Amino acid sequence: MEKQPSQARDTSCLTRIPPRPHWLVRLILLLFVLQLGWLTWQFRKDISDMAQRGWSHRWGTAVREEDPFYQWIAEMGRNTPPGVTYIFLDNYEAGKEVEARYHLYPRQHLLLLPEAPPSLLFYTIRQNNVTYIFDRDAKRPPGPGLQAALALGAAQPLNLPGPGRAYRVNPKLITGGFYD
Repeated sequence: MEKQPSQARDTSCLTRIPPRPHWLVRLILLLFVLQLGWLTWQFRKDISDMAQRGWSHRWGTAVREEDPFYQWIAEMGRNTPPGVTYIFLDNYEAGKEVEARYHLYPRQHLLLLPEAPPSLLFYTIRQNNVTYIFDRDAKRPPGPGLQAALALGAAQPLNLPGPGRAYRVNPKLITGGFYD
């Protein structure tokens, strides 16, 4: 009779206890939990507001409505007819010009630097029949072109609160050649 191999299995690998987590893993987990606690403490005032926004699904609108620039541009959109042309005075910072163009869409948009000379501003107003000028930064003094338009009486400030200034323009008051 032939000897058959033993059917008994080695079960020592099945009963082996896995090694305990290393002290470094425990330390990292503890630091992670402490960081979550610290963040919760830092944002404790905003947690209820975030919960209300999450419950009512008002994420994007709430952020926009808190932005003074958005409120000002929305007011411009309500106070200007859709078929007008406006000049937006901006130095291309922070994407505000793109945001204004988006929110004031059907209106024709022209962009000039705030320091535009009177000749360039007057030429742009006459060639494009501009009826509004929006200056993004009310804290900055008006540039030379805008000062000349105000002195000529071709631009009248609108009393609209916000981070910028708005002017109604009468292009018919600008006549003659445009030289600096």
